[in-house]
Amino acid sequence: RSSDLSNAMRAYYRRLREEAYELGYWEFPRLEALPTFRDFVGMYIAEGYKRNRNAVSLGNSDPAVIRLANHWICWFSRNPVTYRVHHHADQNTKDLAAFWAAQLEVPMSQIRFQRKSNSGQLKTRVWRCKYGVMAVRASDTALRSRLEGWMDRLQEDWAFEARLALTGA
Repeated sequence: RSSDLSNAMRAYYRRLREEAYELGYWEFPRLEALPTFRDFVGMYIAEGYKRNRNAVSLGNSDPAVIRLANHWICWFSRNPVTYRVHHHADQNTKDLAAFWAAQLEVPMSQIRFQRKSNSGQLKTRVWRCKYGVMAVRASDTALRSRLEGWMDRLQEDWAFEARLALTGA
């Protein structure tokens, strides 16, 4: 029956996600010794897209944040990484592509664009994100599950450190 097959497939993929989570949880102490890894996980907790269990995605307008996210997402992802800039209608996409391609050391042809929906309504705005908002994304369920383990482990560390600070130990 198709429902039995469907249930078996769901269970199989749930098991794969759980195994990837466990790997992430237990490998965190080894990985946090790598420079900037812990920074990346903390940054993902704050800025990363968490609504999709099948993708790792982080968007920001700060080039340093995006370079760090790109480094770690590219390092761990088994699947291609994509780049998308959210921009206003009056921004020059060629200039944006050149800027982000140089920041990320990727060909300009890999940079995609999405115009912001409020583009025509901001005639007197002051630019806060001169180069748009770059999103670095990989469709990688296993990486997303590992990242969940890393995030949980880091938050446990934060809670432990907070308890130590409160007790004066």
